[in-house]
Amino acid sequence: MAAPQDVSTKLCGAPYPPRPRAIATFLSSRSFLPGCQTMLHSLKTHLAPTPKDRYPPEIIVILSSKITETKYSYAVRDLLHQTFCDRIVEVEHIPIAKEGGAENGGSEGKPSHVQSWDENCGWTKLRLFELDGYDTILYIDADCLVTKDVGHLLRVDEADNDANEAEKRVGLLAAAPDIFPPDKFNAGVMVLRPSKSVFEDMMSRLPGSNAKEACTSYDGGDTGFLNSYYPGWYSEMPAYSRLPFGYNAQRFMYHCTAIKRPQYWDDAIDDVTIIHYSSSPKPWEKKAETSSSDAKEQQSYLDRDGVDSVQKVTQSGKLERTWQEAYEKSKSYHAKECKKRKAPERKAPPKVAPKARARTCCHKMVNKRFKELRKSGLSMQDAMAAARAEYGLDKTDNMDPSRAVGQMFGLM
Repeated sequence: MAAPQDVSTKLCGAPYPPRPRAIATFLSSRSFLPGCQTMLHSLKTHLAPTPKDRYPPEIIVILSSKITETKYSYAVRDLLHQTFCDRIVEVEHIPIAKEGGAENGGSEGKPSHVQSWDENCGWTKLRLFELDGYDTILYIDADCLVTKDVGHLLRVDEADNDANEAEKRVGLLAAAPDIFPPDKFNAGVMVLRPSKSVFEDMMSRLPGSNAKEACTSYDGGDTGFLNSYYPGWYSEMPAYSRLPFGYNAQRFMYHCTAIKRPQYWDDAIDDVTIIHYSSSPKPWEKKAETSSSDAKEQQSYLDRDGVDSVQKVTQSGKLERTWQEAYEKSKSYHAKECKKRKAPERKAPPKVAPKARARTCCHKMVNKRFKELRKSGLSMQDAMAAARAEYGLDKTDNMDPSRAVGQMFGLM
């Protein structure tokens, strides 16, 4: 299957064409590197072995030009490639336009409620939809933690594809519900079938564009846009398109309920497969690194008591400890893999048969004796004949002395 040829997309890090299926994540900021590393390691740890009649999915990292055009590009690649992923896919950043419908009261020209989305992510994650070198992609945000096998999600629409290959659905295949509103999906975990035509249509309908059917984004980011682009996810798309909440179990729900009613997380969610550390602060961020905008974000959803509860759970919560343990495991795994690659390969000396060894030794002595006889005044031919006779070689072959001299000097 041919690799994507779009000039804005560059496949790096693997000598072979893409495999039919991939599990991908997206990285647009160096600050998310600990999360990306931990998510990929948790994915590799829990991914079930692939049956022999199938290709294993390729684990890829979509790397934004926000990183590739910086001095940190090499360090990011060196950390992730081979150890945590099979391939790096470089893509051009797609910024969120600041002008548009803001003056009309719309959301198109307004920044999202998370500043880093506007600065680092933009609409770049949508480039997943143009990677049509892959048949199916399972996308997982870099601030997630995989706790169980997810490989089966790559076959989510298999029963629907018994018909012609050309009739396969393209674009979004499946996603899990958001916390609010629950009839919308969260773009942190998605199953999709890439299509350049779908991607190009998305680009023509971005918020703020002049297209007649331009989409909006209620959160200012890709989740809001994709819900506007796929308005029928909840009511019209096939049942398999609606994944259980446990495939994108957002930490914010745990924070809001853990103190007063932990059963919401422990009992109401059937099977937590992917924990999504959405909202801030991220588990790898220090308190000093958390901006005031994060507090404003929490306050926009909760009252004062709610904000206090969330902050208390965040500081001492079990989900943060779970992530920290996974992060330490990923670091140990990386150190072991680096040690393996640096260890020199000790090649055993080639085995030489006893007869061959004896023959080699005999020829060395003949050559030595030949040089001694030459110094005594014998001609080259006579010296070689005498040396071979002394060691019995004249009886074991029919080598002409002149030819033997020529071979010794590499002339024959």
